[in-house]
Parts: sequence; C-alpha cells; structure tokens
Amino acid sequence: MKTVASGIAGVYLMGPADEAFAGAVAALYGQAPDAVLRPALPFAVIVLNDTPRAIALLGVRFDMLNPQAKAYSVVHYADTLRHPETAALQPGAMRFVCAEPLYTDLVLRQAREVPARGPMNLESLRKALQVRASIDCVAWDDGEFAGPDSLAAFERFGVEREAELAFVEEVLAAGGAVERVILKAIQPKASDAAAVQQDRALMARKVLAKRLQEALAAGGTEAAVERARSHRVRVKLRRSQTG
Repeated sequence: MKTVASGIAGVYLMGPADEAFAGAVAALYGQAPDAVLRPALPFAVIVLNDTPRAIALLGVRFDMLNPQAKAYSVVHYADTLRHPETAALQPGAMRFVCAEPLYTDLVLRQAREVPARGPMNLESLRKALQVRASIDCVAWDDGEFAGPDSLAAFERFGVEREAELAFVEEVLAAGGAVERVILKAIQPKASDAAAVQQDRALMARKVLAKRLQEALAAGGTEAAVERARSHRVRVKLRRSQTG
C-alpha cells in the first residue's frame, strides 16, 4: 500500500513500510499484532497528531483499483465534533485506521476477535491492483478545518449544524405544539419525501426529531423539550488559512 504525505502541518501518516509503524501498532493494540490483526496491516495506516491541539475530526481516504483497473475510494471518518472534549487524538496521540473499518474498531477496543466479514473484506482488498491512503481532512477541537476534503464534509457538517440549531429553536418555541412539530419533521408530506432523502438539512431535522420523539414517548413534552435544549451540535468549522 502506498501512503501520501500529509499536507497538513503537524499531522503525519505512517504506512506499513515506515520503520515506526510496527511499534505504533503494538502500542495502540496493547500487544504485538496477533494472527487476527496481522492480515489487516498491509491495508492500514497510523495517524500521528504532532500539533498542540486535539483533533476532533479525522478523515482518512483510501483509493483503490479493482482487478478490472476501475478506481474506487472511501473516506473513513472519526468524528467527535459534538463533544470535542472527548477527542482521542490529543497532542502527541496516534490513531490506527484500516481500509476495512472492522479492524480499526478491533484496535480501538484492543479486542482479540473480529466479525467474520472482516477477513472476507480483506480478500477483496488483496485483489486490488493498488491501495493508496491519504489524509482527507482534519478539524481541531476549536473548529479549524484543513485538508482536501474530497467528500465535502466541511459543507455537509455546516448544513447539518445550522439545520439542527434551527429545529431546536422551533421546538423550544412550539409551546403546546411540540409533538406536532416533531412528527411533522419525522413524517413529511408525500410530496416532500423524496426531498428529505436528498436534502441534508431536512435529513438532519428528521434524525434529531426521532431522538426527540424517543424522549417524548418516555417522558412527555417536558422531556422532549429538555432533550432539545441540551442537544449538542457540532463545533462550528472554519477553514484553515494554512492547510
């Protein structure tokens, strides 16, 4: 697997060919890689945060060529922007990321078993003519955002954040109509159903409305309003001036 050097100052990407890779994997896994983890290592990277701030959003992109030389890609995100104080990538910290996310989870949990589809998916990766890893984006805990951002996470998260804030305000101002407001967001008119699937703002409202509906069912209007009031939106992002 090839790795592309990060263009973000202080954020480094290590691949299996790097001397420090094996030691970093062992440190994160809690032991030397075993028979469960070793097959995944050719398709994994280590991200190092050598900046003075915690990273609350990480996007690692894997670009592949299948056996027919058709290109495809995926970006794996680690997102704690709603609770940046819980970000695991603190200054000096590392994170293991595998093109097959079941192995990312394996290392994060320091587990010793992986679901059966993990090894099956590795077989597809082994057949790839090429696998390349790169940093797609990062955002620090203060909201500064950097990276090529191939899937437009910056815009997507911004739209979702504003939609959630607006919906919370709508619920808090609804008075005795809280249940109606929630149900309307969950069950749009038939003419609007297709738009919900395409519009990120409407989808964000629907997801949040379902959470409020759970509170409504468990504790009534007061519980739903309190959940809306305490809802955490993602940190507001701003583009880096340097990366």
